[in-house]
Amino acid sequence: MFELVQAGKKTWYINNRTYIGVYQLSDTEVCLIDTGNGTKDAERIQQILEEKGWKLSFIINTHTHIDHLGGNAYLMEKWGCPAYATNIENAFANYRDLEPAYMYGGYPFREMRDVFRHPGPIGFRDIEEFELPEGLEYILLPGHSFGMIGIRTPDGVWFIGDSVLNSRCLEKYQFGYLVDVEGYLDTLDLLQTLEGTLFVPAHGDVVSDIRPLAQGNRENIRKNMEGILNDCRDGKNFDRILKGVFDRYRIKGNPVQYAVVGAPLRCYLTYLQDQGQLECYFEDNVLKWKTA
Repeated sequence: MFELVQAGKKTWYINNRTYIGVYQLSDTEVCLIDTGNGTKDAERIQQILEEKGWKLSFIINTHTHIDHLGGNAYLMEKWGCPAYATNIENAFANYRDLEPAYMYGGYPFREMRDVFRHPGPIGFRDIEEFELPEGLEYILLPGHSFGMIGIRTPDGVWFIGDSVLNSRCLEKYQFGYLVDVEGYLDTLDLLQTLEGTLFVPAHGDVVSDIRPLAQGNRENIRKNMEGILNDCRDGKNFDRILKGVFDRYRIKGNPVQYAVVGAPLRCYLTYLQDQGQLECYFEDNVLKWKTA
């Protein structure tokens, strides 16, 4: 953990639970791509920067989930530098309880506030209004979040956030978090067209060819939808469908998992209804979903 790995002439990544990109802007200045899960991660990043004699110029956040911006506050204060993400992602970053409120579907209960609270307005800026240094580019990769981006360095290294589940998660944690099934599928299609020397997802499986992993994620989405459609053959309310997901993937239900799994499940229901494969109706004042 926290090993600095060289991925190109000026491109590095820090091997962590959430991989952190480092790009050298000059001999002495770097930018970061994501910052990990909290202050402890930030302190380790700071140690690496100091050991290399690097100054942090700015941060790019692929998206603003807490495990990607947890080190922002510490590093931004330490270096007096800004952080950039898309406009819609910054809406979540700048308002502490917006992300958990979205996931829960109302004002978040205590456990949600404790786990998912964001840092608030500490200096996030819109990447749409930032002229990236020459050679750096970003593309939109929606689906896992509303405005996630991928970053390509001049070395041909792509940092692609949470656009794919890694191979371990595909085996064990198949029901990954997302906000838009159609957007996620479109992103998987886009990933298979990208050219580069190396692809760095946020959580493992650094690969030279992203296509097999993207295809594995597409197959996983298909299996998730098949499971939901099978569960809904006789018509079920949301909590019974959620129980089916918990049971199928051996997820131990708790208040946080209710939100973390429940939010993408609602997105699957929406997508399947839009595709004409599910219908919703009320029975005894209970909203139910049934396979069409």
